[in-house]
Amino acid sequence: MSRQMKQVLVSHIDHAISPKAHTPMYLMHKFWARKPHNVVAEYIQHYSNKGEIVLDPFVGSGVTAMEALKLGRRAIAIDLDPIATFITQMTAVPVDLKEIRKVYQSIKEKAKAKIESLYETRCPKCGKKASIICSIWKNGEDFPTQIRLFCPNCQKKIKKKPGKEDIERIERIAESKISYWHPKNRLYYSSGRPFKKREKSETVADLFTKRNLMALSILYHEIESLGENDVLSDLMKFRFTSIVHLASKLTPDRPTRPFSSFWAMHSYWIPPAFMESNVWQLFESAIQRRQGLLKGKENSNESIKHYKEGKSFEDLKDDANILIATQSALNLKGKPASIPKESVDYVFTDPPYGGSIQYMELSVLWLCWLKGEGNDKRFEMNFDDEITINEFQGKDFDYYHKMLRAAFEEVYRVLKSEDG
Repeated sequence: MSRQMKQVLVSHIDHAISPKAHTPMYLMHKFWARKPHNVVAEYIQHYSNKGEIVLDPFVGSGVTAMEALKLGRRAIAIDLDPIATFITQMTAVPVDLKEIRKVYQSIKEKAKAKIESLYETRCPKCGKKASIICSIWKNGEDFPTQIRLFCPNCQKKIKKKPGKEDIERIERIAESKISYWHPKNRLYYSSGRPFKKREKSETVADLFTKRNLMALSILYHEIESLGENDVLSDLMKFRFTSIVHLASKLTPDRPTRPFSSFWAMHSYWIPPAFMESNVWQLFESAIQRRQGLLKGKENSNESIKHYKEGKSFEDLKDDANILIATQSALNLKGKPASIPKESVDYVFTDPPYGGSIQYMELSVLWLCWLKGEGNDKRFEMNFDDEITINEFQGKDFDYYHKMLRAAFEEVYRVLKSEDG
């Protein structure tokens, strides 16, 4: 939407735009209700000009901001959810692919052997060592019911029932202490009430098997050892969070996809039969495969020709072309964005649909890891200002309607007028 008409007739888009498949840069990290990039791009191109400022106050995974940059606009990406602004920044920021390979190799040398040792098994055909791809567990049971493995000697993927060695390894892991930090956050709101969609799990740790929690803690320890707030270490954290849900109990066993995990529900629901996927193999795929970091950053590097991130709106008046801010759409003039009245040329946004998706609640699974042992303040969660319908937060439709209206009043305030 835009108030900058200036007596010029605008021919509006009055036809359906066929969505195209997501490109690699948009496949790196899960997010809910991601809009087709080509549809967003057509609207931005039609209703704004090069050099103008495009705002999305509910930016989600950042499609609006990135399409604006690709089309030579300046972008403002606002979201209350820290994972949304983190995904946006990590997807758009330029990076040398050689440096990605270098830092990944460093993590691999330190973490791979430790993690893979947790998933050792024996091939039922040749009896030699093999690597577990995933194990199938029944919810509430102490041991997996099936192991799906790859045997390097037979060069085959094979299924088997757990043997004596497998059971003993699980027992040793169950009795072992997890050496490195891992989140112990309760699945509760700041009010003290439990999450609406948490099922019976009390903490984040309850969403993982002991083995996968141990493996994730080893991997995250090595990533945190790279340093704080560095682009490369943040990119590794970005890839880590992209696999966290795939390594959890939230992934149902699917007969049609026996080696592939996915987060099935918009909740912390643990299915009756779930997959326990090999953490190192997940991370390796997150770097090297089609939906991995190398392909995604190659795509974004090629698509976004200029990237200069500003710290406030004032920087957009110079050579900065993107401002990413974790703050509420209810106060766009607040810091860090500090957007002045009548300063934005075009707004494209996709606000939350009532309470159909509890964005902040679902983001806790990722954010509690990102906060890390050092409690990184960038990833603080703010449930109080979330615009949603959620009886457990005391937010009904009237609240949602009132807050969404207030947010759009803020959007109207920052849009340029006819004389702007």
